[in-house]
Amino acid sequence: MNDQLRLPTRSVGLKFLLVCILAVLMALPAFAIFGLIYDRTNRADEVVREVGQRYGGEQTFTGPIIAAPFRQVIPAPPASPDNPRPTATVRNGWYVVFAGAGKGEAVIDTDVKARGSGGLFKVRTYTADVDFNGAFDLAGEPSAAPEGATIDWAKSVFLVGVSDPRGAAAPAELKVADRTIPLEPGSAYAEVFGAFQATGNPYGAPVAVSPVGMQWLVAQAGDFVRPEAKFEVRTKLKFTGVETVSLIAFARDTDLRIRGDWKDVGFFGAFPPKDGAGAPVQSSTEAAFDGQWTVPFIARNLAESGDSSTLGNLANLNVQVRLIDPANPYQSVTRALKYALMFLGVVFLAYFLMESTSNRRVHPAQYILVGLAQLIFYLLLLAIAERVGFDLAFLIAAGATVTLIGAYAGGVFRSARRGFIAFFAFAVLYALIYLLMRLEDYALLAGSIAAFVSIAAVMWFTRNLDWYGLVRSQEDGKA
Repeated sequence: MNDQLRLPTRSVGLKFLLVCILAVLMALPAFAIFGLIYDRTNRADEVVREVGQRYGGEQTFTGPIIAAPFRQVIPAPPASPDNPRPTATVRNGWYVVFAGAGKGEAVIDTDVKARGSGGLFKVRTYTADVDFNGAFDLAGEPSAAPEGATIDWAKSVFLVGVSDPRGAAAPAELKVADRTIPLEPGSAYAEVFGAFQATGNPYGAPVAVSPVGMQWLVAQAGDFVRPEAKFEVRTKLKFTGVETVSLIAFARDTDLRIRGDWKDVGFFGAFPPKDGAGAPVQSSTEAAFDGQWTVPFIARNLAESGDSSTLGNLANLNVQVRLIDPANPYQSVTRALKYALMFLGVVFLAYFLMESTSNRRVHPAQYILVGLAQLIFYLLLLAIAERVGFDLAFLIAAGATVTLIGAYAGGVFRSARRGFIAFFAFAVLYALIYLLMRLEDYALLAGSIAAFVSIAAVMWFTRNLDWYGLVRSQEDGKA
């Protein structure tokens, strides 16, 4: 019986399977951290909305546009048994005329408002100086009026749109033929103003137009608007807002420009900037970004005139600049968490390699403690990043975690040398995590290469391992 082979007393293979299972199980609590990030992100969004109530929210501007009331008499239909005495009906509405050529420019001066305990949440606000210039040519108008409609040009108005008038920082005015006319709230023109409701943009990027309905500012136009008339209209607006500013392609052919002093911006909306790349156009002046768009009639794909329902299509004809926070801790920590399983597995594999090449045995509970330390790293990272920014927070959280699990390795294996090796290996690992956060578009490629290299290293260093533990079992049997 002594010559018979005993069952393995220490199967490295079984231990390896157990370590893999533990790595997967330890990754599950990462979902709780995802939930915490989601909660903090919602709180940050609430702060943005609160600040927006004071500074005007995400602003969208359009104009100038001409709107003139019309009266349409619809002839009575032929008599029928059900309606032996039909009568004519009258429809009242608004006839809208867009400028033939237009220019719009917004120059924004940015600021950051801190809210919450100790200024925890920061909101990017701005003051925008918005100028529009529209050239109108009414020759041939009303070309798209309903059949039988009579246009009352004497009661026509100029419309200039803004999504949230609460952000007005100065009186708004309009200039026609060297005459300056103040713009006033247009709540009396409900039929026209109710026609424009921002419907968002289905192109897949973040929401491009404020979900709040467009509000119209009005100036009387009867002194200038008449058949065959030609004139230019200029408007000057000064508004505050938060995070996003949008301009509408209000004319048949429109040139738009948004520039300002914020370095990190995203270009969104229905049309790309002139360079076609969607990236900020860096200038050599004090402006940190300068976005320019040309929207021709073909791209705009909207009739030059029509009834007030035409205004509803303007919501999809916007260009937008969003002020981006490059140090947003929630996006960065979320990106790091996506690789939590891989990095938990790599650390566990490192401990497994040290265990399999030494005479010390690591209990599963010790692997769990190492996994918990890594999960707490993400909590530390999130909590500190909210206060001091992501880069410094990563250095602090990673430094503390690497020191902890490196020192723990030295204690578990009773070897200062192995502790230093673990410290160096884990420092490289966390440096790789940081690199993945900064690579963004190449993060998947870099992470895949890192995972391949890790598996290749494990395969190489364990190529001569006695996975079944048979040799040890035979030696124990002879003893």
